[in-house]
Amino acid sequence: DNDEGATNKVELAASLLFTLPALASAYHTSVVVNGEEFFFSDSGIFSNMSLTSHQSQPSEKLQLGFSKFTGQQLVRVLQEHFRPGTYDLVRKNCNSFSDCALYFLLGKRLASKYSALESMGQRASLDLLQTVLNNAYQPNQAATNFSVDSVIKYLDRLDKSKISNEAAASGKQALKNGAMVIVCGLKNAEHLNGQRARIVNYNPVNGRWEAKLESQPEESTKAFRAENLRPAGEHVVLLPGQQCRIQKLQSETGKALNGRVGEVNRYIHDNSRYEVLVDGVSKSIKAENLQAV
Repeated sequence: DNDEGATNKVELAASLLFTLPALASAYHTSVVVNGEEFFFSDSGIFSNMSLTSHQSQPSEKLQLGFSKFTGQQLVRVLQEHFRPGTYDLVRKNCNSFSDCALYFLLGKRLASKYSALESMGQRASLDLLQTVLNNAYQPNQAATNFSVDSVIKYLDRLDKSKISNEAAASGKQALKNGAMVIVCGLKNAEHLNGQRARIVNYNPVNGRWEAKLESQPEESTKAFRAENLRPAGEHVVLLPGQQCRIQKLQSETGKALNGRVGEVNRYIHDNSRYEVLVDGVSKSIKAENLQAV
């Protein structure tokens, strides 16, 4: 797709995670469009401007070409195939996403060296995988039927002329190293809900964010899904399924929503807003314009 109108610069960022001698190396990859990184995690597709998933220092960064499509169009097309909670270290990981993303943007596939370990793992028994990965692998049933080839076939059938180029709502990225967050919505460790923590790392092996809790010893870090973290300082913490009332919107279209009650669908960390359903229609709204009902 390197033809007229292809103005969006596409790069691949890769970091070597570990090597199994005589077998294969494990890589974390992400796709960069016009300087903005896109990667798949346990909480779905994330984007940022500072290569957060590589600690800002990938071991490789390759320019692959120019695309007619933007990063926002990439997310719009692939988000249904890479939903939160569907990440699997072997069957559906960051490299699965990078492969599909490059195919959508450029018609190119991810070089096989980056996913060699997963290809080997998909043919191996669970016992062998646990031995090789030091019992770090937990199969995710939500990824059982996933196939990169199925997504590629979907992209081949897609009418690309109809993909909306509407810009996403802008805002401040919530999750990055050093950011202060509030823990929320944990079911198995409810005593941690409401506590403040500082993000220290994104872990590409399990697709989670590692953070140090202020109430814990300095060396203690815990791994969290993105949906269990909110930026510190927001005046309200809302969880999916919770009812909320919209308030203090200033735009003409926004004023019509003031006083309406909606249901929280999710928190969007890329721009620090809540996705709220109002009569089944999705709205992206800042925390300061919402109150719990």
